[in-house]
Amino acid sequence: MGRLRRRNTSGAVRDHSVAAVWGFAEATFFFVVPDVWTSWLGLRRPRRGLSTACSALGGALLGGAVTWRWARSVSAESSRAALIRVPAISAGMVEHVEQEVTASGHRALLRGPTRGVPYKLYARASGLQHKSLLNFLAWSVPGRLIRFMTVTLLTAGIARLIRMAFPQVPERDISAVFWAGWGGFYAWFITVMSRRR
Repeated sequence: MGRLRRRNTSGAVRDHSVAAVWGFAEATFFFVVPDVWTSWLGLRRPRRGLSTACSALGGALLGGAVTWRWARSVSAESSRAALIRVPAISAGMVEHVEQEVTASGHRALLRGPTRGVPYKLYARASGLQHKSLLNFLAWSVPGRLIRFMTVTLLTAGIARLIRMAFPQVPERDISAVFWAGWGGFYAWFITVMSRRR
């Protein structure tokens, strides 16, 4: 019993650590969202997936603060040049986010996830425009957590429906569909965003 508890604890620590590091990385220069990890966990353990979404949020907030600070310490041209090297980010997207943040402030963060606009661009625009870091982080909570939770819940729900409708489907097939889905999404997303460059 003790060994099982230790294994569960060590698995939870690993899962939350990966989520936090992934959230931080995606808020800086990595381009794959932490929803991939939280939804992967949610396939079989929805509660674990949802709880790691909170860890991904913590990492994203830290990464957002780092990007915000970095944008204040370098020139606008330097930060723009660095970010447009990230897959699926264009100069036009960077400029559009700058305009959004100028016009709407940090409320613009809530629109980003619905249009596939990376969080890091809002962090950069906020730092560049010398807006409040605390206000940016406060708006980041719903701006990040709603999508993390939604994607994780949807994945868990779809997997549950598949298991109920087709109880004989092997878990490896469900996993294969999951990875094919994310792979297909990124192939499409990067292609579409690259054309907009």
